[in-house]
Amino acid sequence: MADQPAEEIQRFRPTNGRVMGILGLLLCVFVAVVLVAYESPRIAVPGTVGCGFVALLVWLAMLRPGVSASTTDLTMRTLFETVSIPLASVDTVIVRRYLLVRSGGRKYICPAISRPLRRTVRNEMRWGGQQLMSPGVSEERIAGGSMKTDVKQPGVDYPDFVEQQIAALAANDRARRGIEERSEEEYELGSQVVRRTAWPELVALAVLAVAFVVAVIVVG
Repeated sequence: MADQPAEEIQRFRPTNGRVMGILGLLLCVFVAVVLVAYESPRIAVPGTVGCGFVALLVWLAMLRPGVSASTTDLTMRTLFETVSIPLASVDTVIVRRYLLVRSGGRKYICPAISRPLRRTVRNEMRWGGQQLMSPGVSEERIAGGSMKTDVKQPGVDYPDFVEQQIAALAANDRARRGIEERSEEEYELGSQVVRRTAWPELVALAVLAVAFVVAVIVVG
């Protein structure tokens, strides 16, 4: 992979956790303001630090996850990690209660994009009892074809569009590299996946946790 990341060409709109995440952050701010305004320092100091800890955790779990793509890589942000997957190595894309991408024989999951529970259950019931519906096998392959490569059409659900668009980008990258679908080259390219731990967020979380314990001990 290139030393410099390719320019992002598409950021997929998250469908999961945004509303609850924003409400969670607002609640943390509200509780912190109330503690500072009406409680003694003995309660307000550790309470405010605790609110900061919870707010950061809410942001990591519900607002940090996301999916974007460049011409060469698919980037998936999760709770504590960012994964960059060569698009040409992607052989399966499916959205259920989370986005699942398979590359080089390994599965990568991101909770930012999901289907409604009712639609997920309906799809499972539709394909229930079929051995082909094992993890890592897309619905398009069950239908007898490869992944969809068409663009979004009117009336297409957004999770379907995400599947189609990522598959189209993967097909374009394979064509650019001269790699055939389901080939050994595609599989080997999966070994170039890059995983980056969100160290700043982890350090901030640890600092807030330690600060909360110290505040409880000192102020209490």
